[in-house]
Formats: sequence, structure tokens, C-alpha cells
Amino acid sequence: MKRFSSLFQPGKIGTLHLNNRLIMPAMATQFADPGGKVTERLLNYYRTRARGGVGLMIPQCALVSPDSRLPSTMSIYDNSYIPDWRMLVDAVHEAGTKVCIQLMHMGMLFLYSGFVSKGMSIMVPSMMPWLVGNKPYHELSEEDIDRYVEDFAEAARRVKETGADAVELHACHGCLVGSFMSPVTNRRTDQYGGSVENRTRLPRRIVERMREKVGAEFPILIRMNADDDIEGGITINEALQQAAILESAGVNAISVSGGLEFWSTLSIPSYPFPEGPMVSLAEKLRKRVKVPVIAAGKITPELAERVIREGKADFVAMGRPLLADPELPNKLREGRLEEVRRCIYCNNCLKTATDPDAGPISCSVNPFLSREAKYPFIPAEVPKKVMVVGGGLAGMETAIYLAERGHQVSLYEREPELGGQWNIACATPGKKDYATLTDYLRRSLDKHGVAVTLGTEVTKEKVLETKPDVVVVATGAVPLGLDVPGATAKHVVQANEVIEGKVEAKGRVVVVGGRFVGMELAIWLKEQGKEVSLVTKAGLGQNGIKLEKLSFKTLATKLVELNVPLYLNATVLEITDKAVVISLGNEIFLLPADMVILAVGMRSDNKLAKELEGTVPEVYTVGDCVRPRDAADVAYQAAKLAARI
Repeated sequence: MKRFSSLFQPGKIGTLHLNNRLIMPAMATQFADPGGKVTERLLNYYRTRARGGVGLMIPQCALVSPDSRLPSTMSIYDNSYIPDWRMLVDAVHEAGTKVCIQLMHMGMLFLYSGFVSKGMSIMVPSMMPWLVGNKPYHELSEEDIDRYVEDFAEAARRVKETGADAVELHACHGCLVGSFMSPVTNRRTDQYGGSVENRTRLPRRIVERMREKVGAEFPILIRMNADDDIEGGITINEALQQAAILESAGVNAISVSGGLEFWSTLSIPSYPFPEGPMVSLAEKLRKRVKVPVIAAGKITPELAERVIREGKADFVAMGRPLLADPELPNKLREGRLEEVRRCIYCNNCLKTATDPDAGPISCSVNPFLSREAKYPFIPAEVPKKVMVVGGGLAGMETAIYLAERGHQVSLYEREPELGGQWNIACATPGKKDYATLTDYLRRSLDKHGVAVTLGTEVTKEKVLETKPDVVVVATGAVPLGLDVPGATAKHVVQANEVIEGKVEAKGRVVVVGGRFVGMELAIWLKEQGKEVSLVTKAGLGQNGIKLEKLSFKTLATKLVELNVPLYLNATVLEITDKAVVISLGNEIFLLPADMVILAVGMRSDNKLAKELEGTVPEVYTVGDCVRPRDAADVAYQAAKLAARI
């Protein structure tokens, strides 16, 4: 614990005493039933993280008005919801953790969700030219505003009646309250628009009315933007003024965030961001107010300790790291840092899992996210001798989980090191955190006694010689090429070769492929000063499994900022010695190219699995050798398979 002693100092928010400085912030889950009622899956999710030792838990938001409903999201706009929230609060309290319930009206966040229920409108402070499309909008009157003030106040009263320990007002990212605070979304000319004081009038009124309902002793927190991360939006200087106003209105703590979710990607910073991009904002705000300040956003355990020790914030909110490892606080407190399953900030938890059995959300490093009741595994009735072929993510994870169940497991990898294609991902600029997953899996293989053999090509003959009861084939995938003239020329290379440093990009470079690898590579080369353009046969990020949109938007924005020429919906017809011939809009163009780098996807390598059919009692395939997929799907499939064997 000494290494993280600052994190485990007791803290205080108003009258609320907390036993450490770690907070689980509110994150959407879609674990409620379609009508917004609590489910056993939702309770298991929060119980597991409460038992993990976090000081304060802020569950998914509670929607305060009927016109802010979302399917499978909990509400609190009438008293009928109190018993459900009480069940959740009691479940968290039983684990010894305090609970704060966050109140929100979606407002313009419907633009981020992409969903507006039938008969509802998107409530906005003012109409703006960029509010386009066929979505219904409604500009709030002052009568509407008065009604919402009461909605929030009554919701706060209900929060107190649930037995929760505090209430938080969501006022950031473009929600209804946050959109009033920002000059880029609020262009009103009445008492709720214009000056900083006027734009802060709505949250100030809500806080004051909430205080009347909950009394002087019940803690009120507010989560607000310190930077909208867009031209014309809130800046830190305005945020400092707003924070002072809200402090005087009666808030007991300020949670610092940033970004408008329908424009910026700062609100949930993914792997291309540096660590802790909003810590400096929290530090500046802490110097302005006397109430505790909470920092958030891509904060590792080591950074969290520094933030508290150096006085940059009073508390640290860690969201995705607690999805990756619910036991994170306990492990840090007990000095078990090497056992932490670290978040890699890939943001796969923000997109729907491709396997319908996986649940609403998945995690690349934690296959039990949203499936907490499925772990720990049930021991195998009959232990078997299992041979796992392939030491990438799928092979390593399947081997670990099989060993956990009590099987005798051996793993074979033809390369001299474990990791497979994941090692290439780790070598991509901006993805250094990805290597923490392979490190964790290597340690877990040792911990569970899996016999690992490296540098060995497994053949059908090798399998027959070993005589396993079960073979799990996890031989991965190989890069696809292009079926056009010139595609096998020496100056045409695979993206993996460049990323691994086997080939140096020289001269004028054309990257073919517009998904993550192609985008990342084009950015990397451009930042090195290379002359690079990108060609893709579909739109950017299209043609395949839907990409996580915040990471995608972060990369796409970078391509635009770097002025990388993008040739979208273009077909490569031929590659010559000095050019790539493309078809674009029924016209033919030649793109000068001294090197062509292919990032056009992968194809499964399942040759061994086919050869073993009928020769071994049980043969299974897992991971990319079934079909190329992302790491979250791999983790889930590995756990699912291990539970069957």
C-alpha cells in the first residue's frame, strides 16, 4: 500500500466521509430492463465493483424527466423508481461502499446516442444552424426551464429517500444543463444566455432548489466541463467563474470533465490521447474553489497517486479501469500491482459486442464485464489434457481460463515470443498501454501452471504424438493482399512490416485501407514528415465491423488536422512502379507512389484445424482463426469456450 498511500487516505465531501480517494464515476451500462427497472445483471455489476474497494460509487445516471427517457436506462422522475434505486443502493452499501446518484436530462446528448424515443424531442437552449437532420428539436421557454428546475429538485429528494449518501448534478458533455452553460450551444438573449453568470443561472437555480429539498447536510456534487474542446465553447477561464458561482450556490464537490460528446472526443479519451488530459484543468480549478475537486479521464493508478500526492485534485474518478479490473482498489491497497488487469483505453467498452450472447458491453481485457455472475468459473468435472496452438490473445486467454478450471494445459507458439498479432498493435504509436495486456497474460500463464513452448511449429503429426484429449486452435489470421496488377511488386508492403520496423517507408507513400490500422499508419508517417495519402474503397472507417466512434473520430480529426489527402470510396485498379491507379467518382486518377502500404484487413488461418478434424477427440477454434475480430470479442470467445470444455 505504501506506493499508493495517498490514494488510501480518508477523504471528505461535505458531511460524507470516504475511506479512500478513488471514485467510480457514472457510466452508461444498458443493464436495466427496457423500462428502466433494475435487473440482476445490473446489481451484480455494481456489487462486484463495490466489493473491489472503491471509496465512492456513482452508478449510471438517473434520468429526471419523462422526456429524457432512454431504453434500458434507469430513471427517477417519479416515486415508483425509488424502490429500484433503493435495491441498488442497498447492494452497494452491503459491500461497504458509499453511493452517490447522478441526475441528468439528456438534452443534446441524444445527438451522441443517435436515438430519440418516439414522441420525444431534443431539448435545446436555443436553435442553431448546425442542428440539421430530421430529428425533432424544441427550444426551451422560461416556463420549461422552471419545470426542469423542479424536476431536478424532486429527483434529488427521491435520491435522499433511496438511502444514497449524496447526489450529483450532471452538467457536462452536452446534456441539457451543460448545454446552457456553454456559449457554443447557448445563444439565448434572455436571462439564461449571454454572460457567464446568465449561462450558469440554470445549474445555479437547480443546485439551490435541490438544497432546499435535501437539506443543509446532504452532499451535492456537480460534474461540469472545464473545457468544451471546441472553438467557441467553454474555456478554463470561464469554467473557473462558473465553478465559483456553483460553489456559492451550495455544491460540496466539483467533478471536472471536458468535451461535447457529439463534437469532441475529450470526454472519454481513448488511446491516442496522452494520459490524464484533463488533470491540468482540475488543478487550475482546485486553486479557485474551496470544495473538493475530482479529476478524471485516462488516469492510471500511478498518475492517480501523483495527482493526490501533489495536490492537483482531492479525489480521482477511474471509470474504465474499474471496468477492466473491479478489484483494482483492493489490489493497489494490498500491494498486488502486478495482478492488476489494466485498462488499455481502446474504448471497445463503448460499442455493442458483436456476439449477441456477450451482453450490451464488452472489454478487451476483462471478458467478465457485464457477466459478473459467470465468474469465477465452475471447476471442470473431468480434468482433461488440453493442447492450445497459438500464443496470441485468444490462445493465451483460453489456456489461462482452462487451467483455472483445473485442466492440464500446454500452449505452443511458433514464434520466439508470445503475443501474436497483438505485438504489432503494441508497436503502433499511441498504443504503448496495449503491451500491459500481454504482460498480464504472460504472468497469468505462469501463475496457473500452463506449460508454454515457444519457437515450435505445431503440425498434425506433433498433435498425434502429444495425444491430447482436446486441441484448441488459435492460429490467428494473416494480412490480406490486393488482387490487382502490380500488387506483389517489391515496393508494395504490408502495414505490419512497417509497424514492426522491418521496412522503412520512403518517398511518396500511399496507404491503402481506411480503418484503424490504415488511419494510424498514415498519421504516424505524416508526423514523421513523410508525404503520405490514404485510399480506401469505402468511407473512412467503414467496410467491416463498426468501429468505436470516439477512437475513430479522434483519428479522423488528426488526419484532417495533418492535411493527409483522403481518397474515399475509391477503388485501386493497378499499382505501377511509380503510381497507384484509382477509380474515383467514375474518373481515373494516378496517385504518385514510391511505396504502397496495404492495410486492407486480415483473413483467418485455420489450416491446422481442418487437418485435425476426426483425428482428435475434441477440436475447437477460437479467435481470429474463426474470423478476424477485435480484442473484446476475442476475450469473450476465449472465456466462453473455456467454460464449455
